Order: sequence, then C-alpha cells, then structure tokens
Amino acid sequence: MIRIFTIIFGFIFFFSSCIKEEVFREDSTEEDVVNNNSDIENNDSDSPTVVMEKQVVKIVNAERAKLKLEPLLIDESLMKSCDIRAKETAVKFSHDRPDGKSFTTAIEISYSAVGENIAYGQNSAEDVMKSWMNSEGHRNNILSTRFTHIGVGCYENNNRLYWVQLFIQKK
Repeated sequence: MIRIFTIIFGFIFFFSSCIKEEVFREDSTEEDVVNNNSDIENNDSDSPTVVMEKQVVKIVNAERAKLKLEPLLIDESLMKSCDIRAKETAVKFSHDRPDGKSFTTAIEISYSAVGENIAYGQNSAEDVMKSWMNSEGHRNNILSTRFTHIGVGCYENNNRLYWVQLFIQKK
C-alpha cells in the first residue's frame, strides 16, 4: 500500500476570483476560448512529469466546472515555482522550504491570495487529484473562488513522485 501524505496549508489573504472544463493559458484570446483552441496540448518533447502536470490542471478545471466555477489559468512563472517546490518537498516535505522560509518565497509574481497543496506517493495525476479532493483543505484550495491562476509541479525522486499545486490571485 502506498503511503499517502498530504498536507494543506492555504495562506489565503483577501480578494477573490474563479472555470470551464478546458485548460486556458493566460494569453488565450476570446476566440481561443470560444473555439477551444487554448487547451494545452501535450508535446512530443514533454517529459512524463510535464504530461502529468498538464493532466492535473485539466482535472482541477473539470472539478471546478462541476460547480460552475471559472477555470484557473496557467501561469508559466507559477509553473516554474512549482517545479522548484516539488524538488524541495523531496528534501523536506513541508510547506516551509528547506531553508525554513515559507513556500510563498518561491513565488516571483505579485499576488493578493495564495495557497499550496503538496503530496507524495501518488503515481498519476488522477490519483493525486483524488487524494486532494478527498481532503477538505486541499479541496477548498482547488475550488476556491479567490484564485485565478494555477501552477503544478511533479518531481520524481527514487521512484516516488512529489506533487505541488500553487494557487494565486494576481494583483
């Protein structure tokens, strides 16, 4: 049996925000949204972890769509922060970074609300999302109307996957 450890820590400062079933890039045009051209495609050069990160975003937005919430937009800077955090959680599984600072110090863009979900041991996007959706705190981050953007990181270390979701509302 795979030991599943998930921790929630949602620093939610004030302000608000919101989905469809598609995954949208921040630079999507209205035409892209209407014609569903903004859905993230997997590239042949994508690593298996990048493919799973994209799957997590799609599942997040599908869960949000069930409640008629706006989709979260992918922010590339936030994706990079998630890659850093996923590697860090393999060293220290915590919302604090290995240097003792808050996870928020890994985020390089301005925000007015922020949350983080972390997990390890799940072997697929579906499994990690099932774990998070079955945890009230994690589910609250995923379905929060305060957040507008998402990043996802997945890092493999010693045949174990480490997962991070970062949620923000941009200023």
